[in-house]
Amino acid sequence: MGVSPAMRVLQLTKKVPFPSKDGESMAIRSLASSLISNGVSVDLLSLSTNKHRFSSQLDDLDSTLYRSINMVDINTNFHPIAFLINLLSNIPYQISRFVKKDYEVKLISLLNQNKYDYILLETVYLTPYIPVLKRYSSAKILLRTHNMEYEIWDRLYNRADWGVSKLLYKWLASQMFRYESFRLHAIDYLIAISERELLMFKAFYPSLSGSVVPITWNASIECYQKTLKRSNQYISLFFIGSLDWKPNQEGLLWFLHKVWPICHAKFPNLSFYVAGRNMPDKIKKITLDGVIMMGEVDDAVAFVNQHDIAIVPLLSGSGMRAKIIEAMALGKVVITTSIGLEGIEAKDTYDVCLADSPEEYVNVIQFLLTHPDQMMQIGINAHHNIMNNYESLTMGKKLLDSLDYHFN
Repeated sequence: MGVSPAMRVLQLTKKVPFPSKDGESMAIRSLASSLISNGVSVDLLSLSTNKHRFSSQLDDLDSTLYRSINMVDINTNFHPIAFLINLLSNIPYQISRFVKKDYEVKLISLLNQNKYDYILLETVYLTPYIPVLKRYSSAKILLRTHNMEYEIWDRLYNRADWGVSKLLYKWLASQMFRYESFRLHAIDYLIAISERELLMFKAFYPSLSGSVVPITWNASIECYQKTLKRSNQYISLFFIGSLDWKPNQEGLLWFLHKVWPICHAKFPNLSFYVAGRNMPDKIKKITLDGVIMMGEVDDAVAFVNQHDIAIVPLLSGSGMRAKIIEAMALGKVVITTSIGLEGIEAKDTYDVCLADSPEEYVNVIQFLLTHPDQMMQIGINAHHNIMNNYESLTMGKKLLDSLDYHFN
C-alpha cells in the first residue's frame, strides 16, 4: 500500500509512555514506532497521572518519534466516596478516574487545529472521550486493546479467598465486562494485541472489524548479546515489571514464597534480581537469601542483558506481556506460566519454557542450569522468533494495509 506522507494519527493514552520501562509504555511506543516507520505522522496526547507523572522536559524527548507531544496533568488517587457512587454507574470506577475536563479541553483544541485520518485510543480507558471525538472530528476511531480488562478482575476473583475482596473483584469484573462490550459498538475498528483477544471481542460483537498487531520490537536496536556462562555459579534469574499492577504483584509474591525457597535450597549459589517501578513496601521489605531487590532501574535493556533467565510467574492478568517480548528479543530464556504466554506464539522448550506450579518451575530451572548449551539455544531461538514475527516495521505495514482494505 502506498501510504501518503499526509496521513495523520492522534494517539490518546492514559499514561505518558516516557520513559518506556513498563509493558503499557512499551506497547504504546511500539505501535507509534510501527506507524511512524511506515511514513505516518503521529501526535501524542497523554494523561500525566500523579502515579506516573512525567517529570522531565519535553525538549529532552526524542523528537524523531512523535510529530508533537502533549500532556495534561491529572490526579487519579483513590476516593472512597467516588468509588461507592461508581458502583452503580455505567462507567466503572477504574475508568472514571481518567475522565477529566482539562484533558477534554486539550483534546478539543488539537481536533480543532488538526485534521486527522485516524484517532487511536490506547485501551478502553480512553473510550469515554468518544462523544467528543465524534463531535469535533470526522476521523476514524481505532481502539487498541492491551488486554481484556474484565478478564484481569475475573481472574483475580477466581484466585481470591472468600471475603470482601473476592466479592469486590466479582463486581468490578461484571461492571467492566458490561462496559467493554458496550463500547465496542462506538468504534470504527479494533486493533487487538493478540489473536485470542480479537476472537473473544468478536464473540461479543460479531460484526466488529479489526486486526491483530502485537507488541513489536525494533530490529534496528543493536542490543542483542548472547554469551554462554559455563558455570551455573554465575547464572542469575531476574524479574522486571511494573509492580503497581496487581497481577505482577500476585505472581512475584507467589514465586518468592512458593518457588524460591525450594530453588535456593537446591542451588544456593543462584541469585534472583527483582526490578520494577513503584515497588510496594510489602515486596521491598522481603528479605530472602539470594534475592536482590533492585527497585526501578534506569536502563531496562541493560538490566536484562546482565542476567540470564527471565521469571514471569503470572497467575492472573490478560493481554500480552511486553517484558516477555523484550527478554526474548534480547536472547534470554523466559520461564512463564500458561497465562503469561497468552498472546505470544512460542513453543515450550524450544524458544520459551512453561511452568505452572512450584515443582514445574524448580524442574525447569534445574534443567537449564544442568544443560547450558540447550539453555543458550532456547535463548537464540527466542531472539529469532521475535525478529521474524514481531518486527516493528513489518507489523506497521500490515496494520496500514488492513486499514486501507477496510476503509477504502
